[in-house]
Amino acid sequence: MIKGIYTVARSLEHRTKNIDVVANNLANINTTGYKREVPFSEYIDGFGESYIKKISSQQQGETILTSNPLDMAIYGEGFFAVKGDDGNVELTRDGRFRISDEGYLTDANGKKVLGQNGTINLEEILQQKDSIFLVSSAGEIKIGDQLVDALLIVKVDNPEELVRSGGSNFITNDENFANALADEFKISQGYLEQSNTNPILEMESMIQLNKTYETSQKIINSLDQSLDLANQIGKV
Repeated sequence: MIKGIYTVARSLEHRTKNIDVVANNLANINTTGYKREVPFSEYIDGFGESYIKKISSQQQGETILTSNPLDMAIYGEGFFAVKGDDGNVELTRDGRFRISDEGYLTDANGKKVLGQNGTINLEEILQQKDSIFLVSSAGEIKIGDQLVDALLIVKVDNPEELVRSGGSNFITNDENFANALADEFKISQGYLEQSNTNPILEMESMIQLNKTYETSQKIINSLDQSLDLANQIGKV
């Protein structure tokens, strides 16, 4: 009976974590480039050991037209690469880019966007008269007719297992990624990819999780009462 209480309590803890995951997905419905987290799942390995696996869904989100030339969306596979505060590379589908005071192309959090030749600086070129900022579907950045660089678009073997570093950004162990091939993606300038969270499905999941949570609580209360009754009988 005590083992039963332990098993149900473990299940209760598991569902509590999943409720937090779904709540976080709902909170990020309007976060650009956000990839929903899949509720925790328990797996049994070949040695009979159980472990919890946490993954993110990398399904393509809907895109919206912004007409801002610094906004970009990726169709297909791959991620934009930005230089994190610690110097490591972070991957993201959030294409809300800006130009910093120093002339660097940065993401919405001020992290420098990486091109094929390193960080992208546009300061000198943008000072030219009648300069127009253009990005091709292949990611090539041009100011007028002058080629500046090409966006570094990378891919990983198992994108679902990327570790979230905050917001819509991810990191991968040992920077284990490679350049995406030209036919695997397309850049659309003036568009942004929205969150891939479906609010209806998340609400349905939340309702189901709350129901199973309540059921687990009732089972624990029932087992606790039975255990208390058994103790009382044992004292007679």
